[in-house]
Amino acid sequence: MGDEVRRQSFVTRACGWLGEIASGLLDPREREVVLGDLAETGACGADALRGVLGLVIRRQAALWLDWRPWFAVGLIVVPIGVMLSHASRYWGESAAENIRHYWILWDFSYLGFPGWRADLIRTIAGTGIAWLALFGWSWTSGFVIGRVSRRAIWTTMALLTIVVFAGTVGTFSVSRHNVADPGPYFHLVYVVFPRLFRTFLVMVPAAWGAYRGARRPSLSLASTMAGLLMLTCLTALASRGLEGSVVFGRGAIPAETGPDGFIGSEDDPRPLWPLSLLMMWPAAFIAATTGWRRWHDPDRRASA
Repeated sequence: MGDEVRRQSFVTRACGWLGEIASGLLDPREREVVLGDLAETGACGADALRGVLGLVIRRQAALWLDWRPWFAVGLIVVPIGVMLSHASRYWGESAAENIRHYWILWDFSYLGFPGWRADLIRTIAGTGIAWLALFGWSWTSGFVIGRVSRRAIWTTMALLTIVVFAGTVGTFSVSRHNVADPGPYFHLVYVVFPRLFRTFLVMVPAAWGAYRGARRPSLSLASTMAGLLMLTCLTALASRGLEGSVVFGRGAIPAETGPDGFIGSEDDPRPLWPLSLLMMWPAAFIAATTGWRRWHDPDRRASA
């Protein structure tokens, strides 16, 4: 009997805690009214949670009658989310492979060889560029989502999370096909690192950008232009890797090679080069809207 009472008490507290969290999706005033009504009526446990969730679902569904959340889903969540999913997996696997190789082969005496130093610098630079590009694409995409969808930001970001983590389901990278004996190494390279990249280089900056875009949608023109220029340079440097994340990341070998006949060299054809423009459009949108606001702000024009 005592165990049953404790179990019911735990369930009641858990439902109350979940109801408090779910009520955070309501407007502050409506949230106070709902919580006050629940306190007055004495509703608790599953009944209170059911009432709060029902109201939250109705309010969130009503937000999707507007065009803005659909704009965010159609132009950012789905296309850019899928690309971020492929790029984060591709670069996550590459980073894990590089770490493993240098961990096994590392010897400080090798730094005396120019070829080893050049290879190490090239690897570190390429990895850093990929990380910064992922961060920049994710932040700008999140900022536009927060700015456009506003009150529907929770459901929109939830959809982005699903797309990012599930965008490569059913596909296998070329390097993964070459693993004959899956083990701890396989799990680290092809499971752990891609998920770390998706969490800390995609979803964390995207959530930060969405929070910034929803709370303070205006940015300074100077910082916006500087950020756009930096992200443009990073995108240009990371563009081949971005294209490779789709080609090699879907277990495919390009049918056409360049004049040298080798795959992965600088003269290979690049039919997927427009993907870089896709990843850059949120940053261009931020720059355009920031410039528009500055130009049409009478206070800023008067002070100029």
